[in-house]
Amino acid sequence: MPAKAIVKTSKTAVPKAAKKTPQQRTAVRILTIQERIDDMRAFGREQSSSKAAALSFLQRAGIVTPTGKLAKPFRAA
Repeated sequence: MPAKAIVKTSKTAVPKAAKKTPQQRTAVRILTIQERIDDMRAFGREQSSSKAAALSFLQRAGIVTPTGKLAKPFRAA
């Protein structure tokens, strides 16, 4: 039985055949224009479905602070 090639990294040794590139691990589905529009509209409906959902989205986007006030870049001068 031939010896397997070993790729050494800083943390572990992985057989070369087991190592995958990012392109092999991910599958990307290309949306048509209408599918993308429908997806964006559904996302908007989901985020605006309740005050809590909207506030959560705005906080994750950095538009409002955790207390609900506008973040500095969005405040009037």
